[in-house]
Parts: sequence; structure tokens; C-alpha cells
Amino acid sequence: MANIGVDIVAINRIESILSSDKKIKFLNKIFSENEILESKEKANMSQYFSGRFAAKEAIRKALSSEKKSTNQSFKSIEILNSDSGKPYVLSETRKDINISISHDGNYAVAFCIIDK
Repeated sequence: MANIGVDIVAINRIESILSSDKKIKFLNKIFSENEILESKEKANMSQYFSGRFAAKEAIRKALSSEKKSTNQSFKSIEILNSDSGKPYVLSETRKDINISISHDGNYAVAFCIIDK
């Protein structure tokens, strides 16, 4: 059995935050230094952060279905890309988190599976 989580984010919602005076507070609350650094290599930062935000929400949803839920902070869940481009998760408490992130039009969606 596995725990699953899914989330969808409107990219223009994140784009609005990134172009406002809330940008720094948002980035520092949700994303790790490595995620912020990795974003600078991306052509579309709004799309990048939307996918990461959806993935973090999906992971938190999957973790919340566990009996011993840890309610991890957003920053304690780090999502980076391997050399092949596949996203992977670094977590302070879990090593068995698998994710997929996809974008289409104005939406980013993420799906998470956590093995038990």
C-alpha cells in the first residue's frame, strides 16, 4: 500500500506573487536555497515555482494520511532535478517519496506516491 497526493496550481497565481513585493517572503518561506538557485537556470520561473509548490502540497497531502503525520514545513521538502531532468525529493524525514510534475497551459500539476 502507498500514500498518494495530488495538487494543481494556476501558474498565473504564482506569477502574480513573483512580480509583487511579496516575492522574497514567498520564496524564503516555501523554497530552499538550492531550489531558488536552480530556478535561475530556468526559462520560466513562474512555471518552475508553480510545479514545485504543487509538488510540495501533494507531498504534504500524502504525508497527512499517515497515522504518525509529521506535517513537514514546505522548506523541509526540497525538490530538485537530476541531470536527466527528472524531479526528485530530498526530505528531512522520508527517503521513499516519488513525484511527477507536469505543466500545461496555465496549470502545473504534481502527483506524489510515498511507499509504506
